[in-house]
Amino acid sequence: MLRFATTMLLVALSGFGVQPAQAQSVTAETVKEARKVESFDLRADRMGQDYRVFLVRPAEAPPPGGYPVIYLLDGNATVPMMEKVIGPNPPEPYGSAVIVGIGYPIDGPFDILRRYRDLTPPTPPEFIPPSRDGTSVIETGGRDDFLTFVETQVIPAVETRLPIDPQRRTLFGHSLGGLFSLYVLYTKGDLFQTYVAADPAIWWSGQAILREQAAFLERSKGKGVPPGTALLIETSGKLVERPLPPADAKRLKRLRSGQTGREVAATLATVPGLRLAFHDFAEESHGSMLPLAVADTLRFAFGRSPD
Repeated sequence: MLRFATTMLLVALSGFGVQPAQAQSVTAETVKEARKVESFDLRADRMGQDYRVFLVRPAEAPPPGGYPVIYLLDGNATVPMMEKVIGPNPPEPYGSAVIVGIGYPIDGPFDILRRYRDLTPPTPPEFIPPSRDGTSVIETGGRDDFLTFVETQVIPAVETRLPIDPQRRTLFGHSLGGLFSLYVLYTKGDLFQTYVAADPAIWWSGQAILREQAAFLERSKGKGVPPGTALLIETSGKLVERPLPPADAKRLKRLRSGQTGREVAATLATVPGLRLAFHDFAEESHGSMLPLAVADTLRFAFGRSPD
């Protein structure tokens, strides 16, 4: 049984002195010389804010139809994870993948407040969890503007720089990013062919995503999904509690109740034509599963399911 993605990632991370649960931000030193990494900033037309796009160019020539491309949300953190999986001498066909990280002009791995806004629907106050520091105001509701930015600005910017196969686009997201991946599949499923939702926050806003899911299931009856559409859902098994005051901890537990990725995967198994895979990292937490899910994304984008 091939365990390329997970094994290679753990070896690569240990070789760089990084534990799997940690996230690094992108620097020139994190990517091997054979694969060229560049970054550029784009100002979103609708939001008027800057985003940083990380683009990793393969060393090899493009296939006849163009390169396959994997778009990673939280790109500051996830691009170095992916490049450590691919490595300097990747086995075929992994070296042909263009990696695009959609991130922020920051030094660290995550912009927590901006990702709340970018990856969520408008959320009633009673469904917004307590902030990590207990004082920051969490803004929501930018999901559609962010999707428009990805579709009309990020993808064209990438495809003017490199020959890309538009039928081999993959989208990866974790947590709220996984929720966003499901939303794109449900509402604009032909934008990407492969979707990965890692520990998706199904619980967000009273499980509002299930309404989009129900509409997606209704539209898919009989006709199914566009040819080649694939979805990987992965979940974690270990709960790590955030240090919160008792009242906030109780409220957060209540907000996070309801369906999980496992139940969503079981429901979507009925969709005609959808290549669906599910994997549970029973011994990993929400944070520690991230680099492992990034590794599985590479395999899944090339037609393989996690072991």
